[in-house]
Amino acid sequence: MTAYWVDAHLAEGDAPRLSYRSGLTVYAEALVGGQYVGCGWNAAGALSELPPYVSPPHATPQAFWLEVDGQFLGSHWEWVGFDRQPHAVGLQTRVRLRHSVRPISVEVHTLLDGTPVLTRWLTITNTGDRPAALGAVAPWSGVLQSVRRWADHLPKPDAPLYSVGYFGGDRWSDEGDFHWRPLPNASLRIDGRYRRDRFRHPLFMLRNQATGEHFIGQLGWSGGYTFEFDLDQDPGLHDGVARLFFRAGPDAPAPQRVLAPGETVATPALHLGLLPGDLDDCINAMHTHVRRSVLRPQARGRGGWVESGIGPELEITGERVQAQIDRAAAIGAEVFFIDASWYAPPGGNWYTTVGDWQVDRQRFPNGLAPFRERAHAHGLLWGLWMDAERLGVQSQMAKVHPEWLAVNYSGERRLGDMLDLTNPAAMQWMEDVIAGVISEHQLELFRLDMNVGRIGPAAATLRAGYVENSYWRYYEALYAVYDRLRARFPAVIFEHCASGGGRTDLGMIARFAHTWVTDWPIAPRAFRITNGMTMALPPEYVDRLWGGQNSHTAGDLDFQLRLLLFARPTLGFFHPDGAVLNPLLLARLREFVAFYKDFVRPFAAESRIFHHTPEFTGLEPQGWGVLELAAGDGRRAIAGLFQLASPPADDYVFRPRGLDRSRRYRLTLGNEQQTVELDGAELAETGLTVRLEGALTSQLLSFEAL
Repeated sequence: MTAYWVDAHLAEGDAPRLSYRSGLTVYAEALVGGQYVGCGWNAAGALSELPPYVSPPHATPQAFWLEVDGQFLGSHWEWVGFDRQPHAVGLQTRVRLRHSVRPISVEVHTLLDGTPVLTRWLTITNTGDRPAALGAVAPWSGVLQSVRRWADHLPKPDAPLYSVGYFGGDRWSDEGDFHWRPLPNASLRIDGRYRRDRFRHPLFMLRNQATGEHFIGQLGWSGGYTFEFDLDQDPGLHDGVARLFFRAGPDAPAPQRVLAPGETVATPALHLGLLPGDLDDCINAMHTHVRRSVLRPQARGRGGWVESGIGPELEITGERVQAQIDRAAAIGAEVFFIDASWYAPPGGNWYTTVGDWQVDRQRFPNGLAPFRERAHAHGLLWGLWMDAERLGVQSQMAKVHPEWLAVNYSGERRLGDMLDLTNPAAMQWMEDVIAGVISEHQLELFRLDMNVGRIGPAAATLRAGYVENSYWRYYEALYAVYDRLRARFPAVIFEHCASGGGRTDLGMIARFAHTWVTDWPIAPRAFRITNGMTMALPPEYVDRLWGGQNSHTAGDLDFQLRLLLFARPTLGFFHPDGAVLNPLLLARLREFVAFYKDFVRPFAAESRIFHHTPEFTGLEPQGWGVLELAAGDGRRAIAGLFQLASPPADDYVFRPRGLDRSRRYRLTLGNEQQTVELDGAELAETGLTVRLEGALTSQLLSFEAL
């Protein structure tokens, strides 16, 4: 049983100093000379008595970043107070500050949950009598580390002190492309969703090559964002100090938000932690934090539902839906859904008619009730898809309410038919129509999509004499809609998608049961995507598909299905209309679903994942790809070994990382269907040689403690 401990210590005086302790991770900050500054981190659990920052101070030690009406409020802060209160997962604290020049007050909120990862957000209040325009805002910034004699710890003089890890791809089908890059002795900026496309998950890691420590951060935000790092080091001084500073927060053209007099706004939350260990220690600590402090309780008491459905890859008819329901039940699926086009006439365009959320009676003369009843007769839950944030150009709603469409900076409604959720009427209509679809069709699963991309700075609205960017108000409104809908429909499973993985951040995931991380299921790239996205999100929240979107076109069936075991599986189309269902395929799918339900799912929600091959080069990954998923107590585990493109060798020595060395295990080799008993210590130290000949082949190892 993991022990969780938290504390926040305030040292009062002329320079109030706070030390936050969560497990063995410590972070300190202080108000010094009117500047609220970061004082550094350590992973040893100790309170530091060092001065607030090493002299000479950096130009930007501020623990948060705030620009109001074109002025950087980095100084002239006054202490108002500090309070702390118990939280369901630990402790929540609040530092209250007011600015002595501008009529602005800030509350600095920190949540400690006993993991090495802390959660930080701000609430900002306009205490004046005129509007205040927020420009650049970062809920967390300032000092990360100061490293003395760093050069003596590195293998060679020109070796980088830090490496930064992030997802390089920002476009559709390139999700999860994780890489380490040397951090230069300069500033480095990583952007997403505004200056880059939306398929880059907002996560960063920093690896200190001298001390072996890792920082990991995720921004819970669905709009534009930026991570900025500034490494100040002199490679010529062996006894010199290297200083690392950062800034992380939402990003959009200023002003990002206009505050009316008396108005208060909350920033997105940054989840940031420091810990020693390797990459997967870092990843699993973040996953534990996300499960404890971000994710909501699952509808119906659990997640990991096995889904199946039918979508617009072919013309949806009543006969096809009925047949697909029967096939879903036959393989052991638990949820059935109808994807896009249930509202469009036969031959109509599902993309351009979104917004008219009524069942098309030409397509389904008897409505959807017969499908729901058939699904229930098989014991399946029932769901529908909506692209709820758009009004297609051919929809009636777009003609009735063209003013509800978002307007770009050129004054045109050319943002992919995106609704303007900063308009209260449009937001309320969207919420009402979703609630209406859920109620009318008695949904047990609601599947959200968001097919709006490449919108750059997004929309703009004239407000109080400013051209305000829409991102902040848009997502504030969207989050509130789904908070209310989940409260109104607690038994409904809310599933999320955004053209695949266009919006996988913690801000959205907190409000959904799981999320689609990509629309690309084809091997070998499918492995790289799953590999990367299970770094960002707990595996049970990562959706992967077989049977649709050409997933069957590369790799054998075992390769394709085994990859789904390290995520949450959806199974699509199985055979052409009128054809006999292949009994061999049916048997394999049943076997796969049963193994997932009986062996993997029972430990998935508290699992640890290990990325034995974390990085790949090129769009289509080459060589071996190896993933391991282990129960938290080490009693069960699976490992998938995949030959990707251009295999360099037929043999791979696999050493499991998630087993208990003191136990003995029954190991099952999936290809041979043979079992052998081995000691955990022997497996971890000597390993097991796996041989695969040829690209796009695989082996599945399952371990069960005796």
